[in-house]
Formats: sequence, C-alpha cells, structure tokens
Amino acid sequence: MPSSTLPDVVYKKYHKKDIPKLRYAMLHARFGLPDGVSIVMKQIESVMINDMKIPKENIFYLVGKSGKKDKNITTNNLFLDGFNGNRLATQKFKHGFGGHISERIENELRDAVQIIEDFVEKNKIDVILAHNTCHPVNFILAVALSRFYRNRLQRKQKTPKYLLWWHDSHMEREHFANPPQDIERYLLQGIPGPYPEYIFFINSGQFRIAEKYFLQLGKMKKDFFENISMNNDVIYNTTDTFIESFNDLKKEKDGFVKFLRDFSLEEYLIEQNTSLKDTLFCLQHTRIVKRKRIDFALEYCFELLAETNKRRKKKKSLFFFISGNDDKDGSKQQLRRKYLALKKKFPDQQVFLEFAEDYYKKTDIKFEEYPRIFAKLGGFSTYFSEIEGFGNNLLEVLASGLIPVVYTYPVFCSDIEKYNFKLIALDKFEIQQDKIKETIDILKNNRKRKIWVNMNLDILRENFAHKIIDLKLTRGIIRRRAHK
Repeated sequence: MPSSTLPDVVYKKYHKKDIPKLRYAMLHARFGLPDGVSIVMKQIESVMINDMKIPKENIFYLVGKSGKKDKNITTNNLFLDGFNGNRLATQKFKHGFGGHISERIENELRDAVQIIEDFVEKNKIDVILAHNTCHPVNFILAVALSRFYRNRLQRKQKTPKYLLWWHDSHMEREHFANPPQDIERYLLQGIPGPYPEYIFFINSGQFRIAEKYFLQLGKMKKDFFENISMNNDVIYNTTDTFIESFNDLKKEKDGFVKFLRDFSLEEYLIEQNTSLKDTLFCLQHTRIVKRKRIDFALEYCFELLAETNKRRKKKKSLFFFISGNDDKDGSKQQLRRKYLALKKKFPDQQVFLEFAEDYYKKTDIKFEEYPRIFAKLGGFSTYFSEIEGFGNNLLEVLASGLIPVVYTYPVFCSDIEKYNFKLIALDKFEIQQDKIKETIDILKNNRKRKIWVNMNLDILRENFAHKIIDLKLTRGIIRRRAHK
C-alpha cells in the first residue's frame, strides 16, 4: 500500500501518571565511563528510578561502548566516537568526504539505521533520550537516528518520542565552523536534523547559538522552528554532594588509604626525598584533551610551588594528578613535553606528574572518588578549560570538598559565576601572582578552607540538586507530540 494511502498514526498524549509505565532508551557513544556525558546519563537514570519511579528494567541503552555490562545495555562499535565513520567524519569535516569516504559512511549509516530499528522494536521503546546527536563526534548515531525517524514517518509508523539532551554542538566548536556543502547537507539532515521534539540545553546560551540552524530546519519541516521554540528547557549539570560538610573529610579513610597503597605514594615520595606533609596535592579532574588546558594547569603548579618555597613554611614538592583518560588527540604527548620543559625552567622545583589511567591495572578506585581523596589530602583542583558546555567535573570537585582554581570560560561567566561559589578565578591564561598567593592562602588556612567548602556545598544543594532533572524531564515527556 503506498504511504500516501496509509492511515495516520494517532499518538496518545502522555500524562504524568503514565511515566512509570513507559519504556525508555538512552543513546550515546559511551555509557558507564568517566566522561561528562556518561556521568550525566547515570545521574538521569538515578533520577528516573528514584524520583520518577520508573522501574530499572524499563530503561534501555544503545551505545558504542559501555563501562558496565547489563541485559538492558546494547553496544555496537558503529556508535563509538573514534570508530571508523565517526572518526572519518570529524577528520574530514573541514574538507568534505569525496566519493570513497562518502560510500563508507553511507554503508555504516545504512547498518546503523537497521540497528536502531531492531533495538526499538525489540525493546518496545516509547521515549528516546538521545545525548549529543547535535555533535559530529556522534555522526553515525545522529544521522542514522534522524533517518530512522524519517523512514518511520514516511511509512506512517509510530515513532518513540525524541528528546535530545544538547551537551554541545557543531555550532559551538571552531573546528566545525564553515562546513563544505556535502557536510552541511548531513548537518541539516541529521545533526540533529528536524525530528527532535523536545530539547534540553545545558546552558542558557545554546538556543541562541543554534537559532540560525533551527530556522534552516524550519524551511525543511513545517512548524519545526515554532515547535522547538516552545519545546525546550535548560537543565544545568547537577550533582550530589559527596560529603555533608568539611568535617566529613576527617572520616574519609578507606579511599584515602587505598590511594596511598595502590599508588605506593608514601614510598614514592620518600624515594624523591620528600613526604606527604611536605607535598602539595593538585587534582586535574578531567579527560586529557586540548581544550581543558592542562598545560596551563601544570605551569600554574610549578609557579605555585616556586612561590611557596620563598616562604618560611616551605613545601618540598607538588603532586599533580590527572584522573581522566586520554582523549587520543595528542594532548598527553604534548603534556609530557610541556612537563619536561617546565622541569628545565624550574630545576629546583619537584613537581610530579601522574596519570590515573597508568594505574588502571593496579587500582579499582573510580574516577568520581578522586576529588574526595584529594580533599582529604588538603589539596586543590585546577579547571582551566577554554570552553565547556557547562562544567560537570567542576561541580564534582566542589561537591567533594575541593577548592578549584578556574579559568572564567564563557559559560562560567554567563551561568555559573552568579551563584558566587568560593573558588579562585582567572580571567586570562597568564600567571597572576595575586591568584597564586590566594591559592597558597587557602591551602594553608584550614579554617578559611572549611568556610569555603561548606558555603559551596550549600550552594550546590540549593541550586544544582538532581530534583531539577525530575521536574524538567517530566515536562518534556508529557508535552504534546510533534510527530504526526
């Protein structure tokens, strides 16, 4: 029967009482790993189960790679960022694909559409919550998902409701500016394309940045711009508070002792002619990627130790630890070179550079545990990102009792600064002696650090609690369908 003669699908409007009965799918490149999107996905799952009363068995995952195994998690390399099609799409983005590459990508897209179709049918999915299908690193997932919707609508088959969690996009990254024509066609077709029915942005400026793109989509699909203008919301990254107050850090023993043992830390420091009490501790709680500006964080730490050693109460050394994994963009090698150059520049300063991923076989300490351990050590954190969608890892260190030194990236200024967190902020990538001295002061003044930590915990509880997800996600689910 031709599609034009098929009867129209009648969509039932969901109500709040329906929410626990529906079946949900979360889609992304990764899940259960220490990247920001995975962390948000886990937070959403927790809210869905604990606050929205959705049974765990009603939540399914289709991802490229998962850090955990479960019968409700389906993995396929096609959706993994860095795998074939996704890797080619980002590498060739500025210049276009050409015949051979386009053929490879089209073959992957064809397979990916079928995988999505089978997954939705098998699990009887009512609502899809797609993460970052507005970003070319998820090229295959995003375009295939869009084609899945296009095909279903053309055949007048029922579709799951399409909710999009907009972490960042091709409109927010310089690398993806000015695409050639063939790439632009893909962007309009499906990154994310005209089929999302409700969008959750993670900061207040993203709709404005995407508005021109949405207007283009509105020319392709009637009423898209009007619908998405009414069907969107901002959900900042949220966090639990991992301690109740500064005093809880005194009780933090298990993770602390395990860290000392698994990293042979005390023995290592003795070999370097120093000790725990003579060492400053700095945590870089992010993945290793260029835009995180870990190179500047290292420079800051060398300068900090040099300034400390001008004072009466000196510190012999500084332990700089990166808790996230290498993003394979060449940053780790560049960082090692920067470290060696700084050692030459500061021959009298003992700064030790360590990577958590070098110890994966020696410890089972989880990514999210490191901030609390470094707070127990009396340390601080660096967060010098040039650009962020919001700042999930920043919230995590604040929620663990660490005081961060941050660069005031654009979203920090627009959406975070107004909450008046107690932290040390730099407005440019230059070593500022007053900020170095302020950092030393907070490290040495236990009473002041206690006041700052407790104030930050109060701010987080009031403004960044997970209950915000419950209210806004519920609204997105029950809003009238746009697919007809």
